This record gives sequence, structure tokens and C-alpha cells, in this order.
Amino acid sequence: MAGGKLSARQKMINMMYLVLTAMLALNVSKEILKAFHLMEVSFNQANSNVDKKNQNILEALQEQANNRKDEVGPYYERALEVKKVSGEFVKYIEELKKTLITKADGRKIPEHGEKDGETELAMADNIELHAHYLFKNPKDAKAKELTDQVNNTRTKLLDLLKDDAKVKVDEKDRNKIATLTNLKTDYDTKKYPSWAVMYFEHSPLASVITMLTKIQNDCRNTEADIIEALTRNIDKKKVSFDRLEAKVIANSTAVMVGSEYKAEVLLVASNSKSENPVVVGGRTLPMEDGKGIYTARPSNQGTFKWNGTIQVKGPEGTVSYPFEAEYQAFQGAATISADAMNVLYIGLENPISIAVAGYTPNDIVATISGGSLSRSGKGWIAKVSSPGKATITASVKVKDGSVRKMGSVEYRIKNVPKPESMFGALESGNYPAAALLGQNSITASMPNFVFEGIKWTVSKYSCAYVPRRGQAEFFNGVGASITGQIKSAITKAKRGDKILVDDIVAQGPGGITKKLAPIAININ
Repeated sequence: MAGGKLSARQKMINMMYLVLTAMLALNVSKEILKAFHLMEVSFNQANSNVDKKNQNILEALQEQANNRKDEVGPYYERALEVKKVSGEFVKYIEELKKTLITKADGRKIPEHGEKDGETELAMADNIELHAHYLFKNPKDAKAKELTDQVNNTRTKLLDLLKDDAKVKVDEKDRNKIATLTNLKTDYDTKKYPSWAVMYFEHSPLASVITMLTKIQNDCRNTEADIIEALTRNIDKKKVSFDRLEAKVIANSTAVMVGSEYKAEVLLVASNSKSENPVVVGGRTLPMEDGKGIYTARPSNQGTFKWNGTIQVKGPEGTVSYPFEAEYQAFQGAATISADAMNVLYIGLENPISIAVAGYTPNDIVATISGGSLSRSGKGWIAKVSSPGKATITASVKVKDGSVRKMGSVEYRIKNVPKPESMFGALESGNYPAAALLGQNSITASMPNFVFEGIKWTVSKYSCAYVPRRGQAEFFNGVGASITGQIKSAITKAKRGDKILVDDIVAQGPGGITKKLAPIAININ
């Protein structure tokens, strides 16, 4: 098996999805959460397959080292170091996953019933608990630790390919593995401040756990590539492996309907130049570097099983090594959510999160009816101008250049609610004159509105001081400030006198102007 080849194939299922920020309420569909769950199951199975393959190679290498300690022993010891570094990193990620899952109420039995111990996340759509743990407590400490772990592990593993007095590795192997490994923290530097923010800060828990499982998979694949490179660089004429076992290494056991499922079928520890025929359903598979390449393109959802044999020619004839495998096909789905409870407000920049499992943000094409939709640094911004309804549609650019529609969601369009008018920080009610004198402006606020940071500015108002005995006094205010004349009237106010503020006009986002409710205050 050629070094780095598995990692290259792994790129075909790098399903990152980037579920972007949900400022207040992220509405993730059951279908997309199920898709993430299927991918998590797939990566876990792939991790198990690669780990078994690596263990088999190590066992065969150990047998050779026992017989040829001086020649094979150093390569075997180096391979054990590779497995140790990889194992420590996989364990670190596993503990991180357990912590995040525990914070979100653990796992539950799926609605369709438990199968082979399979469970789903109890709070798969949660986007706050893990983000707080990774980025806010203390700020960014855990996110930086995770990033450092990925980079340090990559460096440690690649360093184990360096030559010393007893271990020699071809430079082409080193360069190929360093280039193809997915164990790295690359990110879009124009849109995100860090790798961790790009993949974890604004994603639902289901996406985060799947991504962490994929990172474990990337590490195991890098481990496999390095161990195989070490094995290849032993004197091939003198080293032969006496354990042959058919293996199916699939990049994923879950694939979207219409997409390609691909798997590598090989003999563990086989020579990369061998051409042992792989037969599935009576058909001989095409070969690449000693591996039979099986492909399928499912047209509907479900679990698909397949099997075959590897035909190995030896001194005593041809020996067949049987194998079997299965994969799951799932229906692709788009996640479209308004970050303000599925309502788009006229005059506001409505943040929208759009993601499609298996596709990056650059692959997504989104449109809106009844408004405009544009990309922003953390997702999409929808703008609408008249009440009614709007439909947001998500499509993706597939590898053949075509565009495929993945889903659409309809949203209500509403006017921004009228803000509440206040005498400084005081609502209508009963207050002592001293409390009024402590206020400096007529204000307009929206304490229960789903959007934060919406600013309204009072542009004018009328005020009346109405004593229980005597003539009322009237004042006009330009702007929001409470005038000195009004405060002078308040200083002479007595119990039972009233302060009335009316004709309040305020300007809000997008130039919206509204006349607000009057304020009535009794002096007590």
C-alpha cells in the first residue's frame, strides 16, 4: 500500500459542513443531525478498521524483528513509537469528546431503537455548551490547547520518519506523507481568526463530535501511512510477511445519495507492487498500488453489504482470501436557520446560518425570494423590505460542475416592534421628585426583542408639568435630553403632581421612525 494514499482518499469524505454562528436561536433539522450522526458512526468504524490494520502490520513486523533483531528491530521500535504518539492523541480527543458530551446530557437510544450499542447525542443541536467550554472559560484556552495538540502530534509523527544510524526512510515517502496527511489546522484566514473558530465555535454539538472523530481518523490514517513507509524501507528482499489477511478499508461507511462510495481492498503488509486480483460479484476490480478499488453509487437510502475474495498465487496454487463489508447511504439535506426565531425583520440585517453536510461554505449557493441575501464574515445576512413571507433556498456545487438543490425554508417577514418609551430609566408610575431629577434623557428601548443591540434615538417630545393646584406648564424637547426647564419644574413639584411626556418620536435601524406611547408619572 503506497504511503499517503489512504490520506489522499480521505479527502473525498472531508465533509466539513461549517455550521456558522447562531446568534440567538439555531434551528437545525433532524435530517442534518442524523447525517452528522451517520458520519460519526462511519468515522468510528473507519478508525476501528485502520487500527486493526495497523495492529496486524505491527504483529507481523514483530515476528520478523524476533528473527532479525539487528535489521528489523529498529524499524519495529520506531513503528511502536508512532503508535504510541498516535494513541495518546486519539485518547486526548476521546476525553475531550466525553467532556463535551457529558456537558450536554450524554447520549440516548435512537428513536428507531438501539442497534449494536449505537446511541445518539441527547443535545445534538446545542451550540452553546461546547463553545463556552472551548472558547470562554477561560477565553480560548481549550481551543488553543486542541489546536496545539493537533499541530504537535503532526510534528511528532512526521519527525519519526527522519533518518538515524539504524533507520533509513526514502525522502519521497517523507515528503508524500507530509503533503497528504489531513492532520493539520488549515483554515480560511480571510474569514476566520483561527482553525478552532472555523470548525467548532458556531457548529451544533453533532457537527463538533463528528469533526473530532474525523480528526482521530486523520491521525490513525497518518499513523498507518508512516508504519507502512517504515515497513517498505526495510530490505524487501530479506523481509517477508507470513501473515496474510484480507482487509477492506473504506474512507466512509456512510455516503450521501448520488455521491460515490469508495473503498480499498488489500492484503495487510502486502508488497505495494503486487497485483493480487480482487473479485467482487464475479468482477475483477481495477488495481492501484496493490489495492483493488471498489466503487458504488447508491440511488436510495439504506445499508448495502458487499463481499468478494482476494486471489493470491503461490507455489502451491491460488489461495482465496474472503472479505465482506457494508456501507450506509443517507439523503443529503441542507440546514437553513434564521438566528432570530424564524422571523425576518424589515430594516434589520437578519443573520442566517446555512450548512450542508459534506460541503464547505464555498460550495453553497443560497437565494431568497422577497429580499436580498449576502455572505458575511460569520454566515449570511438577509434583508427584507415589506411584510409577508420569504423563502430561502440552499443549493451546492457538486464536483461535476452542476448545482444541486438541497433544501428550502419559508420565513415570516415582520416590522420591527415599537420600542417602549421611558423617562430615563423610569417607566410610567409613581416616583419621588428626586428620582426624576436623576434622569437625563427620554429613552426608547426594546427589552424583550430577540435581537440584541437594536438602538432607538428619541428625536423630539412634548412634556407637561401638571400640579394638583395651579396652572400646568408645557415644554417641547428637541432631541432626547430632558431640558433644564423641565427639571426646574420638577424641583418645585409636590406629592400628587404629574409629569406627562407625549408626542415622542424615535428613529430606529434603517431610518425607521415611530411615534411612541406617552409616559405618565405621579410624584409621591
